[in-house]
Amino acid sequence: MNNKLSTNFRQKFCLPLATGVVLMLSACATIPEPATAESVTALAPVANVPINALNAEADSALKAAEQSVVEARIQRALWIAAVDELAKARAAAKIFDNEATLKHARETISLCNLSLRQKQAPPVTW
Repeated sequence: MNNKLSTNFRQKFCLPLATGVVLMLSACATIPEPATAESVTALAPVANVPINALNAEADSALKAAEQSVVEARIQRALWIAAVDELAKARAAAKIFDNEATLKHARETISLCNLSLRQKQAPPVTW
């Protein structure tokens, strides 16, 4: 009976455990070595700005667009189109797309300016 228990234990626990340990160790052994700095610089030019960052112009345009939306909301003149454009600018900023962020931020600012000018204009009488 003791021998039967030992055989059962080995079949159900030890064999899968040993297989898992071997797989984990083989995965660790096959990790490639990191590339050296020389090979990385030879492939890509050195940039002052990190790849995962907006440039200064797009970042400042996004902040200005957010401020324009806040001002239009305070004046109760905010257009839905401006909110949609701001959402597009933020989405583009999340994926670090400088051109799209700049384009949508500028559009947001112009829509907010138009909405504020519309509020200041006298009402039309028919």
